[in-house]
Amino acid sequence: MSKYVGLLTAAGLACLPMMSSAAAPTLTEVLGASGVTLDGYISGSYTYSFNDDNPAGADLQFRQFDGNSDSFDLNQAAFTLAKLPAQGAGGLVNVIAGEDAKALSAAYGDGVQNINVTQAYLQYATGGLTIMGGRFVTLAGAEVINDTQNANISRGLLFTNVQTLVHTGVRASYKLGSATIYGGLSNAGFGGLAFVPPPAPGNLLGPDADTQKTVELGFSIAPSAKSSFSLVGYHSSDNTIPVEETLIDAVFSLQATDAFQFVLNADYRVSKPDAAGVDDQKVMGLAAYGNLKLSDKTRGSLRLEYVDISDSFVLGDDTNGQSYTLTLGHMVASNLEILGEVRYDTSDDDVFVDGASVEDNQGNVAVKAIYKF
Repeated sequence: MSKYVGLLTAAGLACLPMMSSAAAPTLTEVLGASGVTLDGYISGSYTYSFNDDNPAGADLQFRQFDGNSDSFDLNQAAFTLAKLPAQGAGGLVNVIAGEDAKALSAAYGDGVQNINVTQAYLQYATGGLTIMGGRFVTLAGAEVINDTQNANISRGLLFTNVQTLVHTGVRASYKLGSATIYGGLSNAGFGGLAFVPPPAPGNLLGPDADTQKTVELGFSIAPSAKSSFSLVGYHSSDNTIPVEETLIDAVFSLQATDAFQFVLNADYRVSKPDAAGVDDQKVMGLAAYGNLKLSDKTRGSLRLEYVDISDSFVLGDDTNGQSYTLTLGHMVASNLEILGEVRYDTSDDDVFVDGASVEDNQGNVAVKAIYKF
């Protein structure tokens, strides 16, 4: 009997190291068991401008997040906590800290703060219908706020100067096969920071006391796994600024081969000020992207943009601008990418600050690191 007891004791002791060395579940695994996802990223960059420093403000003009030059920047330290079941109730919170958060906070009218609640909404889904309420990102554009989801380091002219960023309100979507239709109401003001009429509108996206709201209507379809098309419109009549705004945005994407993707983004925006003697401003823009996979770890992206402005609020005349951007990215680890970029912007008018003078062009190079967790 003692022989068997000894064998059982030895077997039990042999199992103890194995039991003690078993890895404890991670926070992501614990949350995942409840249907909750948690992810995040950190991005930082260095930008060098070919133009001389601007003594009055940003060195690079008409840029959303990369106006600073000759500077190391913590662009975004972000996390997203979400539970969005296919059916039933859920919610999402997305917080961004860093230099980019300052631009987002300013757009809300919250001042220049380096922590920003970019998205926070509740959602309910039943059948093909999804309803969400709170603060959420726009449907417009090929580029997004999230640093990890763009092909380039810098944001383009359309993202910065024509399209909306986020909306606070309600949105409903209904899925019909490969197509989805959208409709929503949100607070009245919406972005396009470079071309708003003076004086500055202040609170664009925050609390809104007016009865007028921004109306959102959209449609998207994915005919195949390799192609998609979206069309979205926004209209806002705001007595606070006061400007009546209309934006129409279209995006087409085609995965032409396993290695090459083509994306086309077109915008048309009309701004009608309620002011005597001020003409309507009309902006038409086009952006084309060619994204190429060079190897399993290396990729490249070429972005070409053209923006035409009639009766510019800023310049008081017609003008246009072009932008050319080349970006290379390399995955040095499975969750760390290093990017390099060169960009050159031009205009028919002298609108780019170059030290004490104003020129018709500006250029820069930049490097960025993005770590995902």
